[in-house]
Amino acid sequence: MKLLAGVLVAITLSAAGTDDDVLERVHVRVIGSELRTASCRDIGAGSGELGYTNFRFQYQISGGRRGTSGHYAGKVTFSLGDVTITTPSSIVWPAMTEKDHDRTEALRRAIFHHEVGHVRIAEAVRDQLNAREPLAAPDPFAFGSAADAIGREGFEKFRAEEREYDALTDHGRKQRAATGVLAGPDTILVCR
Repeated sequence: MKLLAGVLVAITLSAAGTDDDVLERVHVRVIGSELRTASCRDIGAGSGELGYTNFRFQYQISGGRRGTSGHYAGKVTFSLGDVTITTPSSIVWPAMTEKDHDRTEALRRAIFHHEVGHVRIAEAVRDQLNAREPLAAPDPFAFGSAADAIGREGFEKFRAEEREYDALTDHGRKQRAATGVLAGPDTILVCR
């Protein structure tokens, strides 16, 4: 959990905002569809998550130029693109009661909050990586190789933080274990 600790600090110190603020800031597309099951017990029967988030985590070289010393310099800049959250728009089964509807709505909000947490983690990783000093190398080939290595390293950090967030929260089922704005209700439904 060492990796995630640094990202959690970054999230706490950044302009985190509400879940809706994150959607607007990152231009997240939300896709939903009705989840129909035979009964309440079928909701958590699968091992997978009921929601998921897709990213295009990418990097580019900005400000690349040859300096007066003859060295090539520039900055490797990371960005998030095509961020999509997929989550149930409704959860239904035959003979649902009003209390069942209330509980499934609470579950849907919890799933959504967990998925927004993935976006928050990605933003924090991006911002940490973008805070690095510019890169310098003696020639364009060395510069390109170093930039690609930084890009791969950044992508691996992003992936590691995502895995650690899901491990900490058990893919949302223990969202209460997260801290700060990431904490929230667990993505479980107790059937009665």
